[in-house]
Amino acid sequence: MNSWITPIKKTPLSRVVMNSIKEGILSGSLKPGEFLPSESEIASSFGVGKSSVREAMKMLEAIGYIEVSKGNGYKVRTTADPGILNPFVFQLVLENNESRDDLLAFRKVIEISASMLAMEKATDEDFEKMKANIDITEEHMEEGISTFEDDCAFHEIVYASTHNPYLRIIGDAITELFRPSLKKSNENHSDLVLEDHKAIYKALRKRDKDAVTAAINNSLSRWYILSLS
Repeated sequence: MNSWITPIKKTPLSRVVMNSIKEGILSGSLKPGEFLPSESEIASSFGVGKSSVREAMKMLEAIGYIEVSKGNGYKVRTTADPGILNPFVFQLVLENNESRDDLLAFRKVIEISASMLAMEKATDEDFEKMKANIDITEEHMEEGISTFEDDCAFHEIVYASTHNPYLRIIGDAITELFRPSLKKSNENHSDLVLEDHKAIYKALRKRDKDAVTAAINNSLSRWYILSLS
């Protein structure tokens, strides 16, 4: 048998249906809020059984592309469900144990880039949110309350301050991925976390590119040593 001849992998029909509908959503052919045809119509169009369509719908619902509207069938989601595990996050979780150094490099690239844009785009309201977050973190530290959620919120505010929906979504996914390590940092070194946030906030507010880069690098180096090593 010739070496270039290899068996063709069989793809489950449910996955073929799922990928086609997903491509329709991503291309814009299926709009947010638009109802999908009935299971019978989809099955007829693809030439597959209803069971394959039903399985495709379950997968699309599980990854957050569609939702059930009681009495009306499935429709394309208009908003993200925070209770659904983002597929991007899941892929990052799978890679999470491969290399701590790669993880640090990845986070540096994303966070420094996002912070540079936040430095340019942040409004007075954005800076007020950062300062309010720092103030409440200090209060929680004094009261002995966990600062873990405050830490996550600070990062989300910075990403939101880019006023770029793509970076905000990626930022939220990254924050979700790093929640276990952020929790560890706040349990043992909340004072250092707060110190880093103050430095980042100060640099962003001054719109000082070098200071922002230095603050992010220092913060991530601490995170690496305290939470990943």
